[in-house]
Amino acid sequence: MRQDSLSKHFEAMGARVKFRALDAQSRLLNGRRPSFTIDVGRDRRGPFFDFALTDRAPEFEILQTMPKERHLLLLTSRGNRFLCGHDERHWFVAELAETVSTVRAAKRALMPVAVREWAGTVKPSKVDNRDNSIFKRQGEWFFVPAGRSLDGEAILRNEPLQRNAKSKPHICEELVRIGGETVYVVANRVYTWNEYRAKARWDDDFRRYRPQTRVADSEVYVRGYVRHPDHATIVLEGWHRVLINRERPAAGLRSNVTFLD
Repeated sequence: MRQDSLSKHFEAMGARVKFRALDAQSRLLNGRRPSFTIDVGRDRRGPFFDFALTDRAPEFEILQTMPKERHLLLLTSRGNRFLCGHDERHWFVAELAETVSTVRAAKRALMPVAVREWAGTVKPSKVDNRDNSIFKRQGEWFFVPAGRSLDGEAILRNEPLQRNAKSKPHICEELVRIGGETVYVVANRVYTWNEYRAKARWDDDFRRYRPQTRVADSEVYVRGYVRHPDHATIVLEGWHRVLINRERPAAGLRSNVTFLD
């Protein structure tokens, strides 16, 4: 699809698009330079969808546009699928792990497996709501009533919840963590203890950074408010299990996608 035709689909849902050459110094993805990236950028006019391309970039096709919902489903000639749209206060792009052909199916594909199974008991019109009988959602995070007592567990207050080291944290009023692995965040990268120790032995510049100690991939429960600058604050009555959506690392955008808290 030509760039001008692609832009018209984004404009139909109220979004701008910019195309540019991908920086030759862009970071590696799985040991290789990516042939394209899709991100949400910002300039003086506000946010826009940023397509950075090389001469090896694939062709793009729109599978479905839903202007009123401000969502569209994008397909590349290599089979990558991206849901692009607007959620509350901001635009987003999410790569899908499943082969889908509609926006609604793409939204379902992003749900955590457990949530999607429970969602079968809710009317389809209600599942897309951020607050229904099964879950509350804030961005990529799903909060499901736990139905269990956490008496005796250590309760942390005003704790951050992040997808990875570069994402903006969601701040939870009360949080309980069970299990997980201690990791170290240095300059927006996540290291295990062994990785951190090995790099610190020979890299003088690395040792100058003060690492943040975090926990990856733990079982997490939250209660009370959850705040984020791009979303309306939600309030959770009673403990809720925290689950993250099933977004794949978008092309060239994210590596080391990790559930951090």
